[in-house]
Amino acid sequence: MSGCSYRYMLSDSQNAPLARACLETPPEDRVWRLRMEEADLSRVLEHEIINLISMDQGLPNMIGMILSTDHADMIEVERLNEAGESPRQNLRVPVRFESFLYPVSGSWTGRLPIVCHDLSCGGIAFFCNFPLRLLEIVEVVVPITAQPLILRARILRLRPSNSNIPLYSATFVDLIQDEEVLLREAVFSQQITNRDARK
Repeated sequence: MSGCSYRYMLSDSQNAPLARACLETPPEDRVWRLRMEEADLSRVLEHEIINLISMDQGLPNMIGMILSTDHADMIEVERLNEAGESPRQNLRVPVRFESFLYPVSGSWTGRLPIVCHDLSCGGIAFFCNFPLRLLEIVEVVVPITAQPLILRARILRLRPSNSNIPLYSATFVDLIQDEEVLLREAVFSQQITNRDARK
């Protein structure tokens, strides 16, 4: 979205993706005008209340109410209140890719193969045949972003799974702004791809 100063992702109340958008009014305005990017506007207009998830550092996540549309790609949204980090953190998508873990605080060495189960802006769930300790720090390669990322993550727990390979859940730690933006874009794009594949 070139030339856009304020980039947002729109999702419904269940965090399902709707569109990417560019905020064309100052962020402090009570009513926002948003220009859609490659969106099915009718899908957006099926909802009255939407989440506005910032793609850029320093901008608030908001909950808004759609007021009107006077254009094929433009909507007006009244800001209702700030949404905190919840919509962004909960934007979790099933995505499968093979990758590797590297130790940071663990006692093992080398690298471990993993298969991603799902990914969010807050963390990753993956299958790994090696026993990992809870709360240990690892580095995980995320190859589906515009530029592959190596992100630090803390192992949180084992998740229930139908597989005989353990499924671990981990949260990202020490994300810098550029990494977070790339991760948000990849997660949202993957969720749009998954949604379109189900049509």
